[in-house]
Amino acid sequence: MKSALASLGITLQFLVLASSVHGLLGPQVTLSDGDTITGNYVALSNLESYLGIPYAAPPIGSLRFKPPQPFAESLNGFQALAYGSSCPQMNMEAGFVNSLPKEALGLVMQSPLFNAIIPQSEDCLTLNVYRKRGLSSTAKLPVMFWIYGGGFEVGGTNYYLPQQLMAQGALQGQDFIYVSVNYRLGAFGFLGGLEIKAEGSGNAGFLDQRLGLQWVADNIASFGGDPSKVTIFGESAGSMSVAHHLIANNGDNTYKGKPLFRAAIMQSGSVLPSDDIDSAYPQLIFDTVADAAGCGASSDKLECLRNVPYETMAAASNSVPGVLGYGSLKFSYMPRPDGGLIPYLPMQMVVDGKYARVPYIIGDQNDEGPLFTFGSLNVTTEAEVRTYVDYLFPEFSSSQLDQLLTLYPLDITQGSPFGSGVLNALTPQYKRLSSLIGDIFFQAPRRFMLNGTPDVTRYTYNSQQLTGTPVVGTFHANDIIWQYFVTGSGSLIYRNAFISFANNLNPNGGGIYTLTNWPQYQNTNALANNMMYINAVGLFTGKDNYRQAAISFLNANYQALYF
Repeated sequence: MKSALASLGITLQFLVLASSVHGLLGPQVTLSDGDTITGNYVALSNLESYLGIPYAAPPIGSLRFKPPQPFAESLNGFQALAYGSSCPQMNMEAGFVNSLPKEALGLVMQSPLFNAIIPQSEDCLTLNVYRKRGLSSTAKLPVMFWIYGGGFEVGGTNYYLPQQLMAQGALQGQDFIYVSVNYRLGAFGFLGGLEIKAEGSGNAGFLDQRLGLQWVADNIASFGGDPSKVTIFGESAGSMSVAHHLIANNGDNTYKGKPLFRAAIMQSGSVLPSDDIDSAYPQLIFDTVADAAGCGASSDKLECLRNVPYETMAAASNSVPGVLGYGSLKFSYMPRPDGGLIPYLPMQMVVDGKYARVPYIIGDQNDEGPLFTFGSLNVTTEAEVRTYVDYLFPEFSSSQLDQLLTLYPLDITQGSPFGSGVLNALTPQYKRLSSLIGDIFFQAPRRFMLNGTPDVTRYTYNSQQLTGTPVVGTFHANDIIWQYFVTGSGSLIYRNAFISFANNLNPNGGGIYTLTNWPQYQNTNALANNMMYINAVGLFTGKDNYRQAAISFLNANYQALYF
């Protein structure tokens, strides 16, 4: 009897120990191919996370610049406990810091978008999944798929912690699964040129995002998600990426016969009038990068670039202008028409009806331009403005330029930050250029897309939440603060309405958290209250008709605004 009791005691101790070890291992999910991965219980929340999951083969060696290849190794036993390395980052500043007032620099750099210090590696193609603790694989929750911004030059998934976003979903009774994806940046992901196009390697970073979406389609049901209820959303370059997913493959967003996503949210970014991947400007970028890497005289520059050490390639990627330099948003690296996934000029594709018929939300900050005008503070005269615009858009004729500068006059009371009167004029041309840059790259493409897609349900917004902020106003990317980190009036949109939209395709379905009804957009109807405005204390509806003549001119001449 004594021996039996001793044996029972040992057995009980073993079971307790085994249970404890299993608890330490964290939650587990079995993927569609039978591999089991282990995640984390997220501290101080009711969430589980599965971090750093490889979705593609490491894009190194012979795969540098190439379209991503699906991850083919076993993930069985993978410990999904930490974010993967971010993809190689570029220097966005391009020497602008010395000309930037310290106060403005400090304000902008307080944004979490620019604050994280993170490891980088060329082996970076991973994604992350967050879900409610203990969620059943049969739950079929909607999925929000996040694509980060950063000018196609910087960014990473671990900048964006979704705990507050997902907590709001639980409060609304609208739980969802959150996925974020790392994709290649700079020359590693968006190098252009004849050589790139000839081998079919254009837009590798964009293809990374697409492969991440395919991984979700194949595996998200294992986490309790519904692959038929995916909403893609992103900010800045992430928003532009979302817009390009809408027109990719001539608008065919299917994979294995089913849509990769059913809705989209675009925060400060739309389709752009980008020139072909083998046109003069991207070719200049390729040649400059090749020269910087010591490959300029090579008979096969692309093969040479694949064989230089990582450090050399990273430095070469930084040898061209960044988005915060003089050239502003004349992107060195961006998605461009390649004759493949992006067949031709994206804005023309919208005109031609080549877009996915899915409901979407698109919006802007009121002062998108100032952040991107600090690098051109040396532009102070009328002649220098003309030279500057001609550099950005060499296809613009002299008469078109005359009309443009008439519509954006040298009147600091009309410039951005808007509504600031005679204040914030860092130079005679600063507010004028800020207005022009903000409209060309953000406001005009937003309105172009809205008016070019009349057969889909769509919503739009404008944030004036930080009106009165010195120098930068309601600046680009401040929405990240209210979406992920701090609760403010903008959170009523970036959390509550977005979550409702992802759940039921209606931003007004948040129950008690829907405080103002958000109307659907109506084409070119200046009398319609078809825009949601965000101010410091709440929301109100109004008309999408500000700077109507100027923005209409830009959109009527989009074919001359190639870059």
